[in-house]
Amino acid sequence: MSARRGFTLVEVMVAVVMLAIVVVSVARGSTAISITGRTNDVKAKRTAALMLEANKFGAVPYATLATWPTTDLTVTNGDFTYTRKLTITSQNTTNTRYTIKIVVIPSIAPSVKDSVIFDRTLAPSTSPLCVGC
Repeated sequence: MSARRGFTLVEVMVAVVMLAIVVVSVARGSTAISITGRTNDVKAKRTAALMLEANKFGAVPYATLATWPTTDLTVTNGDFTYTRKLTITSQNTTNTRYTIKIVVIPSIAPSVKDSVIFDRTLAPSTSPLCVGC
């Protein structure tokens, strides 16, 4: 009797199971990478929106800060929509220093919010370097 050529059913089943394990591992890895990419995309857009809002309040004339509306504002910038929450508080009775808090809340992930707090002060009326002016 001559030896048969080919694979046995057990060998084929082992090969299919090993292939399935590799394919599932690759699918799991690609899913994790895509979720990380989406998360990074939201983080980048949230940071850009926060910088835009902070720059806006850094450039506003100091005299108009007290009158700026602090109601929540929904903004769409490209394909990114967010809600801006704003708090402006005076730190002293002469209104020479304000603390501004900006919170950006993305509409696609409202639990992932970001904020920045900074102070704006009134520029001195005289130069500190001028002695006897």
